[in-house]
This record gives sequence, C-alpha cells and structure tokens, in this order.
Amino acid sequence: MVDEEKELNEQELEVKEENEELEQQDSDSSELTNEDLSETDEQFSELEAELAKEKEEKEKYIDRLQRLQAEFSNYRKRVTKEKEMLATQAKKDFILELLPVIDNFERALESSETSEDTASLLEGVEMIYRQIKNLLTKNGVEEIVTVGEEFDPNFHNAVMKEASEEYESGIIIEELQKGYSFNNIAIRPAMVKVAE
Repeated sequence: MVDEEKELNEQELEVKEENEELEQQDSDSSELTNEDLSETDEQFSELEAELAKEKEEKEKYIDRLQRLQAEFSNYRKRVTKEKEMLATQAKKDFILELLPVIDNFERALESSETSEDTASLLEGVEMIYRQIKNLLTKNGVEEIVTVGEEFDPNFHNAVMKEASEEYESGIIIEELQKGYSFNNIAIRPAMVKVAE
C-alpha cells in the first residue's frame, strides 16, 4: 500500500506539474496576445489616420477640380460673349461706313428726277461706285485678278474652256463674273473662261 500511495503521490505530483506548466503556457500566451493586440491596435490607429488624411486630400482635389470646371465654364461664356460683341461692333462699323454711300445714291436718284442731264447722273453713279470699292478695299476685300493669270481653283471657277492662240493652256482668257477675296481668302471665286 505504501507503494500504491507513493505511486499516487507521484501521479498527483506529475498532474500538478503538468497543470502548472499549462498555466504558465496560458499566462505566456495571454501576455503574447496582449502584446500582439496592442501592436495591432497601434497599426490600426495608424491606418485610420492615414485613411483620414487620404480622404481629406481627396476632398481637396475634388474641390479644386470643381472650382477649375466652374472657372473654365465662366471663361467660355465670357469669350463667347466677347466674340459676339466684337462681331456686332464690326458689323456696326461697316454699316456706318456704308451709310454715306446710300446717302449718295439717294441724292443721285433725286437729281435724276429733276434733271435731264444723264452725264451728271452717270458721273454721280461712278463716284458712288468708286466709294463702294474704296470701302471694300479698306475692309480687306479685293478683286481677284483673272485675265492672263494661271487658273487657280482656290480663286477661280472655270465655267468654259476654249482653244486660244494668244494664251497657253490653263491660262484665263476671259472673266465672266468678278470674284472677290477677303484677307487673301476667296469669298466669291471669279467665273472665268480658260484656254485649252
């Protein structure tokens, strides 16, 4: 029985030691877990702070983009309005320059009703014609040169071709309707007859 008791004591002692070992392991693992948890909490806090910073930066960019879009929209509206004002002013200036020509036409028509002198009427109409041409020239409108020039499809519209002994092939031999250019760009091509 002593042996049995001794054996029981030894077994109890072993169980006790095992229990102590397990408790020690539990306490070690809980200490590690607490350390791990505090480290994870720190990392989580850092990530939250970084996320908040990124959100703030994103909001700044969105705000800046919206402001730039509004500024550009206002700029476009302002430029469109300025263009319209410039076009209106240019038309107004041209009309003001054209009004004296109309006045001269009216004077010529009035004088033709009271006078039988066709020579003075013709002279008045020629004066008005020169006045109109000068007004157009002043505003950048020029007649397109045709006869004797080489055919250029940018400035001439060939409506006929004819054999010619006087001119080489591709040279304009006759102008059928005057053409006009504005700042060296054809606004109405001249209708011409071209040598074959």
